[in-house]
Amino acid sequence: MATHPPTQSFQHRPSTSCTCPIHAGGDPFTVPLGVRFADHVDVAPINRETAAAVYEAHHSYMDSLPSVNLAHHGLYFQESLVGAITYRYPLISKKRIRYGVDGQLRPEPVDVEALPRGIRPTARRVLPSTDEPVVDSEVVAGDTIVEVARICLGVRMPNLASAALARSQERFVRDHEDRGIRFLLTWVRADFDGAMVRALRDKGWTCTGYREPGQASNREDKPIRERFKWRFLCPVKRVRERFKWRFLCPVKRVREQSTLGRWSE
Repeated sequence: MATHPPTQSFQHRPSTSCTCPIHAGGDPFTVPLGVRFADHVDVAPINRETAAAVYEAHHSYMDSLPSVNLAHHGLYFQESLVGAITYRYPLISKKRIRYGVDGQLRPEPVDVEALPRGIRPTARRVLPSTDEPVVDSEVVAGDTIVEVARICLGVRMPNLASAALARSQERFVRDHEDRGIRFLLTWVRADFDGAMVRALRDKGWTCTGYREPGQASNREDKPIRERFKWRFLCPVKRVRERFKWRFLCPVKRVREQSTLGRWSE
């Protein structure tokens, strides 16, 4: 039986069948496995048109943009666009925030057994343990919360979701620190339990509850609104603390189609 050497690198080549900004203008790249991908992920503002084109081609369940936004981020690896994230104020006026003994976010009361059978296993994984009591709560204004309205990656790559989300939320908080923002908010489809859920947890987000299905009377009907969604919150203070103490090491510009030898220089 023929044997094959173990894979030593991850390769990305733009799709010839996709004309979105990621694949139409992107360059191929090769990265040895084991290299810290996060050190080569970057974020930069992009225009509305570019963000919309990425979502239309690659977002799993929301291919359009909200009408009013604060910022659009392009996610880059080796200077190649690989995804996009959009920030906006949420469509809420106030939100109750609950805290545990050490000040960490706690979820709203949720009866898992009352949820649809198909999402109960995911609920048990994404919701924090209810063993810790809620000892305090407050109602915060909607303009102190910013929704990460779209998190979209057009390239499948290990650790990319986690690294891109971390860079993006740090960049947004740094660029908008004078707005008095206290929390970041995002929604994840309740029957989806993939890399993005793990990325949110890794970067300081807590699942604080869910939203029941229901179309909005003042917006276009969308199939996703017929599904349960998990609500994740992240204190902006925690984001600031993270990028305040992160030490960066300058890395020379990575050349296109880098070889294993070049990465080991």
